[in-house]
Amino acid sequence: MRYTVLARKWRPKNFSELVGQTHVMQALSNALDSQRLHHAYLFTGTRGVGKTTIARIFAKALNCEQGISSTPCGVCSVCQSVNEGRFVDLIEIDAASRTKVEDTREILDNVQYAPTQGRYKVYLIDEVHMLSKSSFNALLKTLEEPPEHVKFLLATTDPHKLPITVLSRCLQFNLLRLTTLQIQQHLVMILQQEGLEFEPNALALIAKSADGSVRDALSLLDQAIAYCGGEIRFEAVQSMLGLVDQGIVQAILQALAEDSAEQIKQVLLTLSSLGVDYNALLSQLLETLHQVCQSQILGELLDEGLLAPDVLTDLAQRLSAEQVQIYYQIGLLARQDINLAPDIRIGFEMSLLRMLAFNPVNMLSNAQEVVTVSRHEKKTPTHVTDLLKQAKDTLSTAQNTQNIQNNRVVKPSSSEKMVSTSPNTLTANPAAADLSFFPDLQARFQDSAAVSATEPEPCVAFDQAMAFPESPAPAQPSAFEETHGEALSDNQDRFINPPANDAVELPNLAQPKPIEVWAQMIEQVGPEGMALELARRSILMDYNNQAWWLSVSPAYLMAKTEVAQARLLEAARHYFGQAFVIHFVEYSGEHCTPDDYEQVQKKQHHQDAIQAIKQDPNTQIIQDTLNMQLLEKTIQPV
Repeated sequence: MRYTVLARKWRPKNFSELVGQTHVMQALSNALDSQRLHHAYLFTGTRGVGKTTIARIFAKALNCEQGISSTPCGVCSVCQSVNEGRFVDLIEIDAASRTKVEDTREILDNVQYAPTQGRYKVYLIDEVHMLSKSSFNALLKTLEEPPEHVKFLLATTDPHKLPITVLSRCLQFNLLRLTTLQIQQHLVMILQQEGLEFEPNALALIAKSADGSVRDALSLLDQAIAYCGGEIRFEAVQSMLGLVDQGIVQAILQALAEDSAEQIKQVLLTLSSLGVDYNALLSQLLETLHQVCQSQILGELLDEGLLAPDVLTDLAQRLSAEQVQIYYQIGLLARQDINLAPDIRIGFEMSLLRMLAFNPVNMLSNAQEVVTVSRHEKKTPTHVTDLLKQAKDTLSTAQNTQNIQNNRVVKPSSSEKMVSTSPNTLTANPAAADLSFFPDLQARFQDSAAVSATEPEPCVAFDQAMAFPESPAPAQPSAFEETHGEALSDNQDRFINPPANDAVELPNLAQPKPIEVWAQMIEQVGPEGMALELARRSILMDYNNQAWWLSVSPAYLMAKTEVAQARLLEAARHYFGQAFVIHFVEYSGEHCTPDDYEQVQKKQHHQDAIQAIKQDPNTQIIQDTLNMQLLEKTIQPV
């Protein structure tokens, strides 16, 4: 008696025998029972999920002698003919072997003829995506408006290759991959019907190896029956599929959990003597790590694991969540790159050694040891303020006190020393000037002096920015002063003249006033827009309760517009009174404006922050361990 393979012998004969695909079976059954039938159907899905089988059952249901229904009788001549593959009105076409347009035209020439035996002439075109572009174009018109006695059933594993014009003319059904449990239950039913003994875990291996395909599972089952001699045993199936014993995977994970290089060595020696499939072993290791992660994060297993539940639970307790994640990631990368290794065995062994080397527990302990040693050997300041204090002591001894003709650097007196508490805040020594007419500013300087008397402040050095010549050129009135001065003199009633006993001091234009004093005045007066830009790009030569003497650097003359000068004067008069005036004078020395001062401070703080981070032991550990570089441009001091 001729033997029929299981995939053909156990092909479903009606919808009730189908495994899975409930959504497709329900749609087709309702359409058949209500006789709301479309003229073209498209079945898509991976190999072995039932595309051709469903198409044949559908053709049988259309032509059953008992009538159109979702439950064909299976005993009439039409049903028997379809089951045996000799029904003349079911034309099965292999599109992979008939791709030419001439073959399609030959098929279409016979469409107009009525069916010979059944109600409908059914064209079942398998692997329809293999048709050529010309064949699709020839099929379009007939596929859109076929004769009433014609039905088209199309099947493909790659629907993306079909023209959109074909897809729009068909009802499309996407068949899903079957789960491992569904396939295993189907294999159990078949073996019970065949009267063969089996072990459930052996069928689980076959179902998992089938990867969602029933036909693949039945083909593997045929192979297992022949290999095992009629009794399906776990060890025999495992050997047939090229899988190693799960004890190897368990031993690998236990060695990683114990951080034992000696155990890993023994495992590698055992594997080299067995001659295993390293690709399959790596897949088993990844699957087991997936099961361990489920046990750790979810608290339970969503499907049956390759290892026993108690073993998985023990591994989940011994391995940390971080270890499982990094081992899984290393395994995925190894699976991707294993074919690039000189030998597949070397690729697998390197993946295990990498897992051992990149153990998060080891990395953390080593880092802590390095930090401990570094802290005992070298104390590195990590705060920018500490570095600024060190810079103050160093730079204060390096100031040049020599007088050079026309380029003499004047050492600031104690009343003009610059101090800073932050990159963006400027303060001045209260002895820098008489600010009795500026009460808010004077109170603030007094508070600052009280703080500085008890706590030293870091200083910021400027090389040439604060160098002023001893004998500046004589002051020259500006065009703005001449214009507005005359206008003000013509309107003496607008001025608030000082009392007669208050003598107005003559301006001292020998050298600029400290930048901090000028910066605080700008903050108190509060100019905005162009007026603020002009003030920040000027230096204060002198001041009293009635006037400012300002000088604008030649590099910033574009800020000295008529509008900017008028708005700055308006802001000053709003604070001091309508009698206040501003004189713009020329100064031939080096200019250091509040804007320049702030830029220099920002650069200094940025460099200090870079040095602090570079000297930090944690940064050095990261650079040495991971071979990383420090991006200095991304550092922002706080």
